[in-house]
Amino acid sequence: MISIIMPVYNSEKYVSEAIESVCNQSYNHWELLIVNDGSTDHTSKIIDDYSKKDSRIKIFHRNNEGVSTARNFALSQICGEYVTFIDSDDVYHRDRLERMLQVFEQYTNCDIVFSRHKEFKGRLNKDESIGSEKVVLSDDDILEKVISDSRCHFMCNTMMKAEIAKKEKFAPIRFAEDFCYIRDCACHCSQMAILDEVLYFYRRDNENAMTSHFFSEKYVPDYMKLVENIYKFCKNHKLENDFYKRMVAREYAQNSMRIRKSSSYSKFVACMNDKKFREGMGFADASQCTLFERVLFCMVKYKIYFPFAFWIW
Repeated sequence: MISIIMPVYNSEKYVSEAIESVCNQSYNHWELLIVNDGSTDHTSKIIDDYSKKDSRIKIFHRNNEGVSTARNFALSQICGEYVTFIDSDDVYHRDRLERMLQVFEQYTNCDIVFSRHKEFKGRLNKDESIGSEKVVLSDDDILEKVISDSRCHFMCNTMMKAEIAKKEKFAPIRFAEDFCYIRDCACHCSQMAILDEVLYFYRRDNENAMTSHFFSEKYVPDYMKLVENIYKFCKNHKLENDFYKRMVAREYAQNSMRIRKSSSYSKFVACMNDKKFREGMGFADASQCTLFERVLFCMVKYKIYFPFAFWIW
């Protein structure tokens, strides 16, 4: 069985299409765990109606605690041998489960499989091609490959063995929590595969999605936590080569930019001077980053904040 995890929050406009894309899969030995994260619209009734029609759909109504907590709860409830995810406003390709499962069956030592995804707005073209059917397998340093390959950063692209998925939890961050989770799981994997097919369709026109309000002051604490999370991951796993030092430097540069764009200059300075935020500065190495990232990193590291007063991206 494949366990599919879907957190939902005020998704009445799109959730039916997401559920239907699961129900219409060419492979049908699955369970869909829908965690209702305190919705206040008609989402609860919609998902309850689906569970009455299909016993494979399991509903959990909980207080609003965020997507990471919802996913962590669902992970504790799964029965499947494999685990995958879907957001409540997105859509599966009809053959998604079958194609990804075939990779696991072909490569029995594979622990995690990634596919490709495609963004869409409005109505999805149901005749969308699934792609080239190419599988790239790796036994090398899986962690570095997961971090460096953008196809491996999203839950929508991922299916993994349940025994791997249960070893980690989603961090309480509202931004890039899926990347952090996949990165943590990769530490337990001996083999990975990338299926070069578009099997997931990611909606870009949901006004309630986090990506629609990316540069918002309410996400500043998450940008701060993300830098701390990535630095501590390297520290706890004793990852000290140039690849990981560059990764940390890039996160400092990018998140300093996000914080400045999302907040006032005074709050930006306070964040840059925060003790936890500055903790990994000595570890990071920006020498191999882009010129723009090197400039940002050096200004923050040496507290040259004055240009930021006029520089809003």
